[in-house]
Amino acid sequence: MEVLFELLFRLLFNVPIVRLIFVAVLPSVLLIRYVWKKDRLEPEPPKLVWSLVGLGILSILPAMLLELGGLAVLNMLFRKENILYQIVHWFLVVGVSEEFCKYMMMRLKTWKSPDFNCFFDAMVYSAAVSAGFALAENLIYGLKYGVGVLFVRALVSIPAHICFSVFMGAWYGSAKRFSAAGDVRRARRAHLLSVAIPAAAHGAFDILASNSGSAPALIFFFVYVAAMFIFCWRMLKNQAERDAYIDRGTEDGDPSPQT
Repeated sequence: MEVLFELLFRLLFNVPIVRLIFVAVLPSVLLIRYVWKKDRLEPEPPKLVWSLVGLGILSILPAMLLELGGLAVLNMLFRKENILYQIVHWFLVVGVSEEFCKYMMMRLKTWKSPDFNCFFDAMVYSAAVSAGFALAENLIYGLKYGVGVLFVRALVSIPAHICFSVFMGAWYGSAKRFSAAGDVRRARRAHLLSVAIPAAAHGAFDILASNSGSAPALIFFFVYVAAMFIFCWRMLKNQAERDAYIDRGTEDGDPSPQT
């Protein structure tokens, strides 16, 4: 039986489309499992987590529509050579569109869910949606450019999407705590930051990647990526260690994201 399974695996993996799907999907699945495993206080149900991955995949459709509309307006206002074109393109058209669509999918599914009762739950939710989005994006890039590009994306782009989700999840969890405490003003601010901060990090990533043609620019891009990875890993670790039930707050009573 083991020989049969090995033969079947080899036959399937030699089919280009199967290989492409495998390479495109695996990094996202591994990263969401990594975040999910850190949720030790009250782990989220698999049905909820995988439904969020599915919603993340679907979020790429409204994001693409927003980006197409944004580009149409942008092309009427600026020349592509203009630095303002690049700034608006990567930070607003791409960064805000993609992070907002992921945020909305997450909020619609989880905000009123009884399972959303701990701070770290928000990290799992945002990571699941971002992993789904990155998975769909990976498939598109793989179909367009081939499997080779997916190995680079597995090392840089997929972890970057998870980093954006760390920023989103940290502030989304704070919004839930503020809302539970009846502090509407600070809850609204946290909701805004749960989109604005990951959109800013996303925009910076894209604008540096798109202008990394020279050696110094490429080095600067990798320094930014490494710094963001380290910062987000520390934030994720700290949030997991400080996890608490939302109705009880944290030890110091401050629900704001900590690093």
